[in-house]
Amino acid sequence: MDKETLILIVLALALAVHYIGQKQLLASGWRAENPKPQIKRLMINGTTLLVFAVFALVAAKAPFGLFGILLFIEGAVCFAFARKLSRK
Repeated sequence: MDKETLILIVLALALAVHYIGQKQLLASGWRAENPKPQIKRLMINGTTLLVFAVFALVAAKAPFGLFGILLFIEGAVCFAFARKLSRK
């Protein structure tokens, strides 16, 4: 197994765990009377992931382009969850 494949597998697993954590944060926000702390955390996570995604896309050597795309998607999911909570 080459290095890039191993890195992609680790990143995919890390993003899956991160997604599960964000779903739990969304669920706790739905149960909370004031979901502002959860919204803030989701926005910070989304912004951080988008910054890393831009850096990965700028590097754009294999497999960093794919990293950037996956991080961008996960960042967008964080913002979508924050938006759901803000409309609560």
